[in-house]
Amino acid sequence: MTANNLNDDWWKQAVVYQIYPRSFKDVNGDGLGDIAGVTEKMDYLKNLGVDAIWLSPFYPSDLADGGYDVIDYRNVDPRLGTMDDFDAMAEAAHEAGIKVIVDIVPNHTADKHVFFQEALAAEPGSPARDRYIFRDGRGEHGELPPNDWQSFFGGPAWARVADGQWYLHLFDKAQPDVNWKNPDIHEEFKKTLLG
Repeated sequence: MTANNLNDDWWKQAVVYQIYPRSFKDVNGDGLGDIAGVTEKMDYLKNLGVDAIWLSPFYPSDLADGGYDVIDYRNVDPRLGTMDDFDAMAEAAHEAGIKVIVDIVPNHTADKHVFFQEALAAEPGSPARDRYIFRDGRGEHGELPPNDWQSFFGGPAWARVADGQWYLHLFDKAQPDVNWKNPDIHEEFKKTLLG
C-alpha cells in the first residue's frame, strides 16, 4: 500500500491507473483482455506505485460504444470473465493496497437492458416508458423528431420506435437516455451502487 492510501483524502493526490479490461491482459488466449488478466498483473500495478485502478466498463455490452452501452450493470461480460473473477480481482487489489474504482454510466442504458425492453413492449405513457425519455414526434404523422437536438455521435438525438414515438439518445441510438425524474431509475442505481 502506498503511504497516500493511508490518508482519508487519498484521492486528492492519488495515482490512478485506468484499465480498459478488453485490451489490458489476455489470460485465456482468446485475443481479448479479461478480468483475470487484471488480477494476474496486480504485482506489476503495485510496483508502479498506483493508489487505485479505474476499470472502464466490463459489463455485458454489444460494444456500440466501447462497453458504455451497458446491458446489465451488475454483471461481467462473459467474454471477460465472471463475477467470481471480478471478486478475485478486487480481493487481489485490496491485498496489494490498491483501491478499485468502477466506471459507472448513469446517463443511459443499452437498448438491450431489461428496462428498455420493457419500455418497448409497453404502451406510450406507461410507467415502463417513463423510465426513459419518450416523446411524440412533430409533423402531421409524428414523422419528425420531437426537436432538433443532435447526438454527440452525429445525426438526430432521437430514434423512432415501431409505434411511432421517439426516444432520446444523446450518444449512440443503442444507448437510450434514462429519465432521472423517475424513481425506478434511482432505485436501480441504488441497487447497483449499494448492493
